[in-house]
Amino acid sequence: MDAPRQNRPSENFDVEPHPEEGTAEILYVLDQLEDMVGVSKRVPFSNKVMVEEEFFLDLVEQLRIAIPTEVRQAQRVVRDRERIIAEAQMEASRIIEAARSRAEYLISENGILNEARQRAEQLLEQVEDRKKRELGEIDVYAMEQFNLVAQAVQDSLDIVDRALHETLSEIDRARNSVGR
Repeated sequence: MDAPRQNRPSENFDVEPHPEEGTAEILYVLDQLEDMVGVSKRVPFSNKVMVEEEFFLDLVEQLRIAIPTEVRQAQRVVRDRERIIAEAQMEASRIIEAARSRAEYLISENGILNEARQRAEQLLEQVEDRKKRELGEIDVYAMEQFNLVAQAVQDSLDIVDRALHETLSEIDRARNSVGR
């Protein structure tokens, strides 16, 4: 029936599942199949080879196990990619909406600020005009008061001057009347 184990060309093959998963495991099993074909006995006058059925089927079973793992990993990668893209799109939409809201706020704020600035400038002009008018009125009033004070001082000086002249005249008359 079966040939003794030491005569089998496939005894060099590791038919136990490879410890790594995914693409590396699939490639490892494919390498094992390729090695099996390379060392197997050739059928004379053909390009066919004879392989040990048990070992071949073990390697095929390992491929069946590895491929679904690889497919699951690929599906997970695709799901992760789709989730990441969806999250990125949601984040981009949120950022765009925030920027739009901020722009609208700034535009409206600028409009309000411009209007407030214009109103403030008008008020400042009115205040300046009023200040000038009031300063002018104060100046006029102060000048009137200065003029009144100056007039009062002048009147006082005139009185003092007249009194001085009258006193000097009286002194002169008194001198003239004493010496006669």
